[in-house]
Amino acid sequence: MENNQYFTEMMKSPMPREKVKSATAAYIDSFLNGILFKQEKQKLMDAIDKSLDEGNRESFIELSALLNELEKKFKAESVLL
Repeated sequence: MENNQYFTEMMKSPMPREKVKSATAAYIDSFLNGILFKQEKQKLMDAIDKSLDEGNRESFIELSALLNELEKKFKAESVLL
């Protein structure tokens, strides 16, 4: 009987469900962005290591700048969440 009353009350007020849904969506977005950041960072780190091994200074500087931009972007997005 209590479940029916709870369900009826929940149907009257959709806000709590929307908040849960929004919180869940924000968590999922944050989680996926973190995964994408880690993958992109690893690709850049591997490329930087390769450029160091080859002694390619220009490539190293360019890739390092891209890595710095990626980290700044990720930190800025993390602050917004």
